[in-house]
Amino acid sequence: MGAPKKLLILYYNFPPVKVPGAVRIHHFYKAALPWFDAIHVLATSNRRFFLQDSSLETGCQNIHEVPAWDLRRLTIRKTIENAPFVSSSLKERPLMRLLRQLVDSFPLNILIGDGGLIYILTGYLKARRLIKQEGITHVFSTFRPYSDHIIGYLLKGRFPEVYWIADFRDLHVDPVRKNTLCPPFQRWCNRQILRRTDLVTTVSEGLKREIQKLAPRVRVLRNGIGELSEEDQRPVKKFARFTISYTGALYTGKSDPGPLLEVIHNLLEDETLPASQTDLCYAGPTWLIWDTFIKKYGLDKITNNLGYLSRAEALAIQEKSHINLLLTWSTGNLKGVLTGKLFEYLAADTPILALINGPSDPELAGILSRCDRGAAFSSQSPGQKEQMRSFILEAFGQWKEELEDTPKKQPDYLKPYTWQVMMEQFIKELP
Repeated sequence: MGAPKKLLILYYNFPPVKVPGAVRIHHFYKAALPWFDAIHVLATSNRRFFLQDSSLETGCQNIHEVPAWDLRRLTIRKTIENAPFVSSSLKERPLMRLLRQLVDSFPLNILIGDGGLIYILTGYLKARRLIKQEGITHVFSTFRPYSDHIIGYLLKGRFPEVYWIADFRDLHVDPVRKNTLCPPFQRWCNRQILRRTDLVTTVSEGLKREIQKLAPRVRVLRNGIGELSEEDQRPVKKFARFTISYTGALYTGKSDPGPLLEVIHNLLEDETLPASQTDLCYAGPTWLIWDTFIKKYGLDKITNNLGYLSRAEALAIQEKSHINLLLTWSTGNLKGVLTGKLFEYLAADTPILALINGPSDPELAGILSRCDRGAAFSSQSPGQKEQMRSFILEAFGQWKEELEDTPKKQPDYLKPYTWQVMMEQFIKELP
């Protein structure tokens, strides 16, 4: 028996807050439980004001909340869109885009960004007491927000013997989104902070290559999928009509469903795909942007726009659909934008059509190929529209031949992407 290992997770939006990042931390927490003698969590009391998702409950009894008077607390919406993000229409206004760049950039990201200075100071003091009283041996902080990494940085300076892991679900300085001001200065700030880390984790090889420019030791810890329980393997009743679904957000200038919608429009026009048997389903927070695309390609009559649903409802749609659409992007310098949506889709046991806005992404294509779950199409690849047309028609033909419901399955080649397997390998690398 080795010395007890006790983990402290630093995450402002600790689940069940309904944000994409909380899904990763939900799975991380659950998978880490067997490997630590105790797990404590530091989060903000603001999480009580944010939209909750019961499917993300962790059952954690050691959540320590501290206050945060930040922009998120002041701008939270009190409508059906009530969630810890600002509406997409507001985000695209020039002044708002500049404000977002300022808030994402040092030093404002640690002064008034998510968390803010009060959260950092009170969080550090609370975490310092926990380390002393509970014998914390490992600290795991995750971005975003950056304030959690600042708390980790301060703790590592005070307790150099504690093993600090800094997690990046996204890049802080994103060359595609151009989300910060003066990127060279922002990268310099990152280097000063991350040089204290014992390990940095991120979600893909593509992001790892970028973060290696800033941190001494980086490894990939993917978003992953959970193990299927007996209940999860029940027969799934698919939608009665041939259904292509997208259950996620649209990011202006990055995710672009246009090429696929053009293919569907053409298939309906020549009646290769019967409109009476076809549905396009959308569920997500950016339904207004989706409607803009739908109207552009004249697909109103086959579109079912469900708006912002719970995670459980979105997962049910993924299982019942015949194709799940994955939208991502890449550039010549940045690949590996593998969102958590990819791993939800893998678990759904439904064909995945991944549409990349930019050059091809070998990492994404490789995962889909190894898991036999679909194909990736690049907007810059010749003939990609013809290939998508063939993909859709093949899935349509399979739908027509289906006579009964089939149980979900999790073949062996999905196991490397399960949180249980990934966590076992991850823990082996920790002291």
